[in-house]
Amino acid sequence: MDATRPALALLAAAALALTGCAPTPLPTYEAVRGEAQDAMQRVVDELPPDVPVEKNPSDKPFGCEGDGVFYTGQWTIGTPEGFDGQAFVDGLPDALGEDFLVEETRLELSYPAISFIATGYANSTVDVSVLTRDEVVVVDILSTSQCAQPPASPSP
Repeated sequence: MDATRPALALLAAAALALTGCAPTPLPTYEAVRGEAQDAMQRVVDELPPDVPVEKNPSDKPFGCEGDGVFYTGQWTIGTPEGFDGQAFVDGLPDALGEDFLVEETRLELSYPAISFIATGYANSTVDVSVLTRDEVVVVDILSTSQCAQPPASPSP
């Protein structure tokens, strides 16, 4: 009987090792879309209250590794008269906190902008730009999720 215990221990260790090597299933599209949108909303929450938010209605998933898909969302937010876009962008890292890591870019832009990895939101990327469109200053937020399973229905 004593010889059985080491054999069982080896079998259990082998089973654990094999399951530890199994690929982690991708999260659902609905989950990563929700995380990306929640990250975008955190940026909106740092703007003055009652600003108009225009959410791009496209919710079409884009392909990524294997059969996976990812979400990309774009929101455009109006700003009040006299809005200081540079001050807003400069204050975002402190305002958003440790759930948002600044992603260094080497691009020279002619407008205030910042990019984040939203670690607290399933590692969604969040790019924030302050632009002038039709002579109005707007905040443009673009977010991309991690790779996920295709949505359960064609139009999530």
